[in-house]
Amino acid sequence: MLPCQKECPLYQPGCHKTCARWKVYQDKMTRERKKQMDFLRQKDDVCKVIIRQCRAISLGSCG
Repeated sequence: MLPCQKECPLYQPGCHKTCARWKVYQDKMTRERKKQMDFLRQKDDVCKVIIRQCRAISLGSCG
């Protein structure tokens, strides 16, 4: 179900294909997903560095 289906007084089946409001909504959601993915990638990179450092420290103490 489309999110606008309940709220839009102009809703008709298939109207989202040409609807300007739907296009704006889709663009907004795309930007939000990109922002979230950028955030997660950054945090993943930080975690990888910390894990590498911890492994280096633990291997250094064993040798």
